[in-house]
Amino acid sequence: MKKILSLVLALALVMSFMLTANAEEVYRFEKPVTLRVSVFDRGNAGGTAPDDNYWTKWIQENFGDPRNITIEWVVIPRSEEVAKLNILMASGEAPDICFTYDGGVVGNYVNQGGLMELTDLLDQYGPNIKALLGENVIKAGRKNGGLYTICARRVVIADQGIFIREDWLDKLGMAMPTTKAELLDVLRAFRDNDMNGDGDPTNEIPWAMGSDLRSTAIFQLSFLKDVSDRTIACTPRPMIDGYKDYALFLNQLYNEGLISPDFALDKADLLFNDITSGKAGVYQYNYDHPIRVSPGILAALQSFEPEAKLTALQCFESAADPTKYYHGMYGAHGLNNFIPIYSKQPEAAMMYLDWLCQYDTIYFLQNGIEGITYDLDEDGIPVVKTPDEANHDKTFNSMQNLDYTLLINGQWLDEQDKLIKAQAKSYQGYADLYEDLYLKNHVDPINTGWTFEVVIEADALYGTTLGDFEKEMLTKVAMAKPEEASALFDQLLEQYKAMGGQASYDEKIAAWDAANQ
Repeated sequence: MKKILSLVLALALVMSFMLTANAEEVYRFEKPVTLRVSVFDRGNAGGTAPDDNYWTKWIQENFGDPRNITIEWVVIPRSEEVAKLNILMASGEAPDICFTYDGGVVGNYVNQGGLMELTDLLDQYGPNIKALLGENVIKAGRKNGGLYTICARRVVIADQGIFIREDWLDKLGMAMPTTKAELLDVLRAFRDNDMNGDGDPTNEIPWAMGSDLRSTAIFQLSFLKDVSDRTIACTPRPMIDGYKDYALFLNQLYNEGLISPDFALDKADLLFNDITSGKAGVYQYNYDHPIRVSPGILAALQSFEPEAKLTALQCFESAADPTKYYHGMYGAHGLNNFIPIYSKQPEAAMMYLDWLCQYDTIYFLQNGIEGITYDLDEDGIPVVKTPDEANHDKTFNSMQNLDYTLLINGQWLDEQDKLIKAQAKSYQGYADLYEDLYLKNHVDPINTGWTFEVVIEADALYGTTLGDFEKEMLTKVAMAKPEEASALFDQLLEQYKAMGGQASYDEKIAAWDAANQ
């Protein structure tokens, strides 16, 4: 492929050299090229159009214009990532650069011959990609002997956190819970008392849970009786010994009125509203979620309850080892970026991904303009700030412009000792809380982000269906009558296994054992 690409470029005289503002030599296409690139729409209130704002214009001017490339943004609703992507791929309308966090979906596309093999393109056009990501991240994109995705590098690998209204504990004179049993007592106290001062205890939600009960990872992990690497990597979560205990505990919480009564309907916006309106005592999300600039949970809550505190819980002792409080960690790789097999501009796509890995590009997209979107502190660390109304078009729609820096997840600086400080400083007004959230949600870390260098056929075929069914089975068990919950779980688990869960397990165990002989 490398020879073919080189021949096309040479014979067609497609490109000529020019200098950018950085005095960097780049190829310029002789004929105009249109490069279609995915971008998430996160539905942020008060944000900007994800395909038409200051940052998209800057990318066009600094990457596209010098190369005679017009970038066309293809908007993907974040909440419909996989469904929308499947439609685009099936119709042949997917953009030249696509992405997903779902490894099973990628495997399915590989099996169907839908993705371009990227080794030659990376070798020819990706020096900055190789330098930034390193082989440890790049190899995560390899399947069946080929390279089919370019994965993002994670700066921080912490995954989730569970947070409690510490000021509510203070109001009740209760200590911070250190076990699940103590948390149960706290939740009951939240249920039975008027915590938000509106005179009606029934308005409180002890634990605000969203519709996807699969996502309470720290809570869920604490029930698993085997957290060895082989088990976590190979066994579908519902099939691990102890997962049933998790489902039955959810049933207890629901039937005691300790979680959102309408959790099955609570998408992110409803869940967040329960917290920011002062109704919720506990909630779970990303490890740093309360202090993220967007959606600004703690800031919104403190706007009318200045003394409100959301503190990371450390009370989920492990059934495998009660002295441990396991926290699942991402792998070193994040978002899967890929080029569909029918892309007409694979060279331009790889050039764009490579340009995104240049340090100056990352720095500007993550920080912007000094004095408008960030200030430098005494350590020379850029501290992001909200632009004023006159500069609203420069608003970030995602933390550190994550949706435009596709190959780096997290604030990136070229001095390693500043990285964690930089993470903290990016939380406007809450840098002092970041260290506490970071440290608590790194306690007893275990890797839950395993990948295989072969496509797991069962995951490719059944992964999305199994994920949806797991969500459904947890919802049904949680809402069942207590005396019926255990038998219902057993029944649904057998269905799960028959739908592909057992096949996924068998295939992964074989792949793991073959790779770890």
